[in-house]
Amino acid sequence: MKKILALVMAALMLTTCLFAFASCGGGTNIYIKTGGTGGTYYGFTNTVGPMLADKTGYVCQVLTSGGSVDSLKSIGSGDCNMAIVQNDTMVNAYNGLTANFESGAITNFSVLAHVYPEVVQIVCHGRNAENIKSLADLKGSNLSVSIGDMGSGVEANAIALMRKYGLTFEQDSVGAYTSPDIQIRNLSVADSANAMKEDALDVFFFTSGAPATSITELTTNGNPKGAYLISLDDAIMDEFIADNKIDGQHDVFAKQTITHAQYDFIPEGTTVNTIGVTATYIVSNSLSEEVVYNLTKALWESKPDLLEVYAISSNMDVDRAYATIGNVPVHPGAAKYYRELGMTVENVADLG
Repeated sequence: MKKILALVMAALMLTTCLFAFASCGGGTNIYIKTGGTGGTYYGFTNTVGPMLADKTGYVCQVLTSGGSVDSLKSIGSGDCNMAIVQNDTMVNAYNGLTANFESGAITNFSVLAHVYPEVVQIVCHGRNAENIKSLADLKGSNLSVSIGDMGSGVEANAIALMRKYGLTFEQDSVGAYTSPDIQIRNLSVADSANAMKEDALDVFFFTSGAPATSITELTTNGNPKGAYLISLDDAIMDEFIADNKIDGQHDVFAKQTITHAQYDFIPEGTTVNTIGVTATYIVSNSLSEEVVYNLTKALWESKPDLLEVYAISSNMDVDRAYATIGNVPVHPGAAKYYRELGMTVENVADLG
């Protein structure tokens, strides 16, 4: 544990140094949007960023965001040139789908790599163990439920799933949800965990790699009643996966399980059944083929070092580096690297 903490602190310190160095100008600057500070995106990329910088010589700045929707909009506006996002939100952005992208599709980006699976984690306060065993139990409960940052991919997943269980929602002119069934709060994962520790929150949603530090800490300190995760029903998952195909043919969700290996509070031999998407690094098409080739090569060559810090890195599989991306193209720089490995890449972005 001490070794892992030391590595994480070293990575964070190096990232801070990179911020300072960037102000000096020169070189290639990579601005990477992630998510909230309590989430896996931020922590994982704070480890990845210095590794990319070390192998490429680029200045890699890791930035927070409100989640996948916010990061994709930042790519669209040119506020960043790299981001880690949910693949479902990515495909929706590219095709101008859902209310989050009704103002227009965002198409000035392409895929660098899938990195690890993310699972929808529905966290319940331990005091609800007897009366909340399914999302169906939230209907008419008036419990306090956090659905993630407003406009985030977490929020979109949470609303869609609860609707499957019969909960009712309305959305106002600024995009905020209300419900006669529950008290909705839009909190980051860190704020959700803190609110639960203070007994001020009953349930929160988080779509992330497992384990997530904010969830693990709920059962180890500061919350004597503990926390637990609830499963989704098979029929609901099948329907949700089918409903979220892009163009009726591209799966972006898949069934996933969470076990004792991820969280000690899950009894051995049991599973939490849920759905998942894939955390995906995307890059702006303003980056050259050479730059993205170097970033892609550096990412996959960093996997052994990442395993020293993040167990979730064991899920990194170069053979699935661009699976379930719908019609979103692969950046030509990334495609060049994958082709060198003998892989076939057909849907490649045209940088003009």
